[in-house]
Amino acid sequence: MEHIAITINEKGVALLELNRPQVLNSLNQALLREMIKALQELGANPEVKALIVTGRGKGFCAGADLTAVAEPHGAGIDMGKQVSDSMAATFNPMMELLYTFPRPVVSAINGIAAGGGAGIALCADIVLAANSSALKVVQVPQLGIAADLGANWLLSRIIGRSRALGACLTGTTIAPEQLMAWGLAWECIDNQLLLGRAQEIATQLASVPAATVIATRSLVDRAPASSFEASIEEERQHQEELCNAPFFTDSVARFLQR
Repeated sequence: MEHIAITINEKGVALLELNRPQVLNSLNQALLREMIKALQELGANPEVKALIVTGRGKGFCAGADLTAVAEPHGAGIDMGKQVSDSMAATFNPMMELLYTFPRPVVSAINGIAAGGGAGIALCADIVLAANSSALKVVQVPQLGIAADLGANWLLSRIIGRSRALGACLTGTTIAPEQLMAWGLAWECIDNQLLLGRAQEIATQLASVPAATVIATRSLVDRAPASSFEASIEEERQHQEELCNAPFFTDSVARFLQR
């Protein structure tokens, strides 16, 4: 693949790097198609136990490549329809594959995560931010369009309506310290240590059954729209399945042998 790079280590941790560093890993159709293919293949690979997403070079992802959007612009071109079709064909399917990836996902924000790049960064189960990182939702103030790639859903759930609206409407740069203060990142890390820390956490998560990770993700994401009674019922249903798995029974046996 030309626009993304993938490596899988001996622990089953896959590293997916956006690889257009000369344009801060901005998203064009070729990169998106490669990401869709990669996420499908990695998700179907039983050797893959966890996924790290990051960017090569100085940026995580600067969002959509506007040069690609602008190329066909001219008389008679319906830009709205063109963008909508692109979202339906590649942008949204890629995000759905990332959000529902059947293994734990860690994002390592190594620089600017702007526009759609913010959605990619926040879509992970664990978000790590380097000291050089920044998150910026630029679509509203710079382009006069709505934020996309899940940013509205993710931000409102993580930081609440007021802050989500402020971030989207003003396009304010959110620095690493603010990412931590608002709960948008799990840890803030020195630039040189970012990938190493991401590997440590991904390796830890890789040791947990994928079914447990998926169940936990579902419970957390569904909780805000569920009643307390519905949430604990869903917990019960998951426990009925997970407690019959070898990981649980073996863990209980080891505990009792102490």
